[in-house]
Amino acid sequence: MISSKEPGVTRPAVIPLLVMAAAAVAMAALELHRGPVYSALWLFGVFAEGAAYLVLLAVCLPMMVVLGLGRRPIPIVIGLVLMVLGLASGPVSWADPALRAQIRFFVERPAFGRVVELSRQGRLPVTGQDAYYGPELPGLLCYLSANCRVATLGYSGGQPILYIPDWIGIPDDSIGFAHFAGEASGRYDGFGMQICPVVPLGEGWWWMDSCASAAPS
Repeated sequence: MISSKEPGVTRPAVIPLLVMAAAAVAMAALELHRGPVYSALWLFGVFAEGAAYLVLLAVCLPMMVVLGLGRRPIPIVIGLVLMVLGLASGPVSWADPALRAQIRFFVERPAFGRVVELSRQGRLPVTGQDAYYGPELPGLLCYLSANCRVATLGYSGGQPILYIPDWIGIPDDSIGFAHFAGEASGRYDGFGMQICPVVPLGEGWWWMDSCASAAPS
């Protein structure tokens, strides 16, 4: 049993820490999907992101007060770490989009793999009206793409180069994720902007960004 003099995490501190952890995870999830959010809301995405930060602070600051009243150093430190992680997710996402892409792919790897499976099974057929932006993804996979679609950039290793846009500008341009069955090289039309494979993510997937940001070959 933990005595009143021990500095560990006590039962009254668990609920505030769980609430703060949930808020930090929600904020990180929002920032990982910053591209789709801004694609959908355009300039209003700034207000949505700002509102999310206000909610995060409105949740975390009262919880920190509760933890402070308990005068236990370990819960207070854990609470501060959780709040900082939530607040830092935005600046990190802005500063290093490639890092955000790597983290997002790591977290959502099974869903990206499912897109490849559906394509190989012929369950993402391209019709005439889908020729440019590609067919729609199934509902449960829609969150992967800024427009709920997967395009074909070309062919690699005898298979289509699947392209899932992470962000689509107004009225054009995009960056996102592409799957190469063979060698990943070349320049491709990212809905108006020339994009190139920049960062390898694993299992044939690459982060596609402006060719100007690609390392010279």
